[in-house]
Amino acid sequence: MALLVKLGLLLLGATGTFAVVRYYVPQVTAKPVLGKLTNNSFALDQPQCIFQQYNTTDVWLVIATDTVVPKLTVRDLSNPSDYKLLPTKNYYHLYQMPAANFPCSDTAPRTKAMIPVGTQFNCVNVSFCNGILTVNGPYRVKFVLLNNTTLVQETRWSDQINLLAGKSSNTIDTTWPGRHSAGMIVIVVILSVLLAILLACLIAALIVGSKDICWCRTIDNEGFLVKEELGLENYNIPPYRPHSVYMTHSRWKNAQQNKSTVYTVYK
Repeated sequence: MALLVKLGLLLLGATGTFAVVRYYVPQVTAKPVLGKLTNNSFALDQPQCIFQQYNTTDVWLVIATDTVVPKLTVRDLSNPSDYKLLPTKNYYHLYQMPAANFPCSDTAPRTKAMIPVGTQFNCVNVSFCNGILTVNGPYRVKFVLLNNTTLVQETRWSDQINLLAGKSSNTIDTTWPGRHSAGMIVIVVILSVLLAILLACLIAALIVGSKDICWCRTIDNEGFLVKEELGLENYNIPPYRPHSVYMTHSRWKNAQQNKSTVYTVYK
């Protein structure tokens, strides 16, 4: 009785493993890494702990365009196709790896816990190259377990993987302000107005500060001096002080002769 129970548990475990592989769906990694999806490549999460019962078989990754997936047969999946045939067959095989090499927990470094697709640019004389995806997608992928050319097990096809599309240079608005937000435009306008006000205040300050200089230049340019000979006995001349009328005295020698020279400004 105990033997039957152990046998039943063993069969149940084998059936469970079989079901895990059959219903596993590959997907683009959700890890926060740059470049996990580009216009010619993508990165998948590495399957973990689902191939442990198939250590004697090899795991292959099949990459195919969405349009060709319904047409692929068991024979197509069982015979590895090279990357060079992608333009004509619209599918190829990649990453031949023993099933025992797949881990049962996410203990590997982040880059090793992912499977990159389309990252190799030089595929000259390289078999089963991981070349960039030049054929128009979308793409779908699945894992197949092969014993030579015999299909032992396979996962489900992934959902459609749409690569990023490049933007034409003709559609990019290069004019200013272009795609700037309304808030940015308002800030620029306010700063421009403040700069204009500051410049106006600076000009006004220069004008007010140079008022005396401008006034003196006006007198020099438009006024004229008249020389008069006056007798000192006729005038009681106080000591000279700055006044709006410019007056100069002759030297002391002329004062002894009761004469003085006075310059009067006439406008």
